[in-house]
Amino acid sequence: MPKLYGWVREVVPESPADRAGLQSGDLVKTINGHLIRDLVDYRFYVADEELLIGYERQEDAREVTINKRADENLGVLFGEEPAPFIRQCANKCVFCFIKGLPERFAPQPGLEHGMRSSLYIKDDDYRYSFLFGNFVTLTNLKELDWQRLDEQKLTPLYVSVHCTNPDLRRKMVDGPRAGEIIEHIKRLGDMGITCHTQLVICPPINNGPELERSIRELTELRPIVESISVVPVGLTKYNNMIKTGDLPPLRACTREEADEIIEMVEAYQRRFSAEDPDGNPFVYLSDEWYYITGRDFPPSEHYGLYSQIENGVGMTRFLIEQWNRTKRRLPVVMPEPRPRRITLVTSTMAQPVIEGFASDIREAIDGVEVQVVPVINKFFGAQVTVAGLLCAQDVLETLKDLDAMGDLVLLPRVMLDNEGQRFLDDITVDEFKAQLPTRVEFVRNAQETIEAIRTLAGLPAATRGRQLVRLQSRV
Repeated sequence: MPKLYGWVREVVPESPADRAGLQSGDLVKTINGHLIRDLVDYRFYVADEELLIGYERQEDAREVTINKRADENLGVLFGEEPAPFIRQCANKCVFCFIKGLPERFAPQPGLEHGMRSSLYIKDDDYRYSFLFGNFVTLTNLKELDWQRLDEQKLTPLYVSVHCTNPDLRRKMVDGPRAGEIIEHIKRLGDMGITCHTQLVICPPINNGPELERSIRELTELRPIVESISVVPVGLTKYNNMIKTGDLPPLRACTREEADEIIEMVEAYQRRFSAEDPDGNPFVYLSDEWYYITGRDFPPSEHYGLYSQIENGVGMTRFLIEQWNRTKRRLPVVMPEPRPRRITLVTSTMAQPVIEGFASDIREAIDGVEVQVVPVINKFFGAQVTVAGLLCAQDVLETLKDLDAMGDLVLLPRVMLDNEGQRFLDDITVDEFKAQLPTRVEFVRNAQETIEAIRTLAGLPAATRGRQLVRLQSRV
């Protein structure tokens, strides 16, 4: 059975779909007469209480009527939507993620597998923005897309603005209608759709007066615009100092520029927090700015609902607060023979935070040694300091140089793809583990870290429910 959208992978037992007789392998095509093109359509039309499901079973067209409560899940799990269904990006952004990758089919030293193929898909799909928080530029929307947005009220969306100056945005984004971003956001507002926005700062292109203009003009669009995130450009050795058109070559922010940006944004934050009944600062700085400058991270209340955590806004504070809430569940002693050694693998950027966690583990547990191992990113370049862009080859090389890895190696789950199966350099988890002589676990958060340590101590899992927040990194 081909993996078309609507292909039923699994039916939840005792669900309305199960009681109606839907089966794995069925192909759901319509709901109440509406064609199901993708997951957005399914979620929108399945909300009704009375559903007429049109489906195929072994190419035999069938229909079934299902009655359910409005808040009741139908109980259908679909197969993955294949990559060709993703709306491709038509832009040529100066800092595009693809430009930071090696050429797709060019041979790379030490890269036997090639890069993960999905990395080379340039998506700019408003459906994925609504479903998963992906940032889109709004440059490729056709009239039918606007009509669908209006009909289904896909809100909120996540919009890459970068700058509001029309002439400059045309140069930075280099896509159809790139200079119409203000008009596009206003049109979303007319439909009752709100958005979270981001400004990726590429000095000296869109910082300074251009950044002030962008914040000011997006502020005038409240409440359509719910938040602004200010993010430093991330460059690899493949696109560092690359030049596009008549714009200056791309480069990273200096410490001095980062200080200036923080001071500018914090002035706006103080003003907006004072004006907002909930103290909402409206414009946020991503975590990298605090790492670059060595400044303290704001308290958790600064981030409110963490609406842009997937964009690196408040990720570190969330992790610290999560750790502080759960570290009391650490075991107090390791079983004989002791001592036991735990290795925490991390990125160079996050090393100071992880060192704090390691200190807590040493203090809490009798008979444990903990070492923190930061991995230098040789594949993309040492200027890339986030865990999500570490390749398996760099991690393996670092670990094999250690005198001893100990009894447990913990690595951030964000190094892997969504399924938790492959690194960026296409090495599988099984292949990775086969090259190490000790137990290896990939953990998403503080709870999973502590559960892995409890298992090492021979204790049961500390929690049943896990707050599995996927913290993505970006170039």
